[in-house]
Amino acid sequence: MTIVAGCTDYDSATNLHPDGPPKVQQVRMKETYQIDGTADTSSRRVFGFGTHPNAIEVEQHPVTSATLVGNSFRIIMDELLVGNHLEEIACRSNVDGDAYSKVPVGATPDDIARCATAQDVLPSTCKGAMAVCMCENDAGCSVGTTMIEKGLPVGVDDKNQDGAADDTRLIAGAVSVKCGPIDVPIDLNMSYWNPSGNQQPPAMGGFEALGPAIVLVPQNGLPNNLDCQIAFAETVVDKQNIRVCAPASGDPEDDCTPGDTAQVKFKSEPMKFQSVSFAEGATGISRTDPVVFVANTNIDPMATSGVTITGPGTTPFTAFTATITMNKIITIAPTGAGFDPNTMYTVTLATSIKDTFGQPLPTAMVVHFTTGA
Repeated sequence: MTIVAGCTDYDSATNLHPDGPPKVQQVRMKETYQIDGTADTSSRRVFGFGTHPNAIEVEQHPVTSATLVGNSFRIIMDELLVGNHLEEIACRSNVDGDAYSKVPVGATPDDIARCATAQDVLPSTCKGAMAVCMCENDAGCSVGTTMIEKGLPVGVDDKNQDGAADDTRLIAGAVSVKCGPIDVPIDLNMSYWNPSGNQQPPAMGGFEALGPAIVLVPQNGLPNNLDCQIAFAETVVDKQNIRVCAPASGDPEDDCTPGDTAQVKFKSEPMKFQSVSFAEGATGISRTDPVVFVANTNIDPMATSGVTITGPGTTPFTAFTATITMNKIITIAPTGAGFDPNTMYTVTLATSIKDTFGQPLPTAMVVHFTTGA
């Protein structure tokens, strides 16, 4: 049942909850669902954890088929977190294995500006406990042709000279997605912490602008057919230094144990293939045209070894090549004279086919077709 906007308590919707541990209130994600009355599927953004008074039933429920490719997660908190433990700023050079540096808790914009000055004056302006972008490499750090010794400032990347870092990114491991035994790689540059927003959906953005929120973007999608969770590093805390937790309902009035986010869970959809050349049981199929299947995720380059074709009975048919394009399309092309005329063939995509995470196709796909004269 839809709850009309007029019944929403916008007083509470604009308030955060700084008392107690910081809580995950909702998580937005994309799910794949079957269109009623058909075998077709589509996708939609839903509340996979938590609820919202303005959302209808189909927009808020546990997700059992999270979309594998092109998904992202908006993790909406009930209060502000310490951003220093979530994002780091860009430096002018590699400082510790990459060109990003964490910002000390308590650092001010002036501290950042003092580490964004010209290279020749940096040693006199960028120093002390609040200094950032300090070289941590034993062999030193190079900025252009200048070598910076370990312990000295490399400088904040500030090409527009406004005294602030030109770029930030999420700290690796600060917030993560784990599916089964797999730590899903996160695109740190596309992911971010947004400390603004509340529970009142704005006209522009709607539910996707609720906040404060962490946005997580998987780098290469999700592994298929696995139970997944969202987890926070021990370092991610609120201003009272309390770790994140998730009440079962997402209701900030409910209790949860700091550090426990086990309730934030979902399942990824299974890998599937769709035949785009013809439907099951089709007849009059060309003897020389390729047979094409499209997966709903990126597949392992060795997937072609799981493709078999049999002719009448169980007679193997081997006069074909199988190739993968765009990471998810399998094209089976007959060679030589092609398929025999007026003959039924069976194409099997075996469960030995895996996605790029090494997760297998849960159920073999079998398609029959009969060639023309």
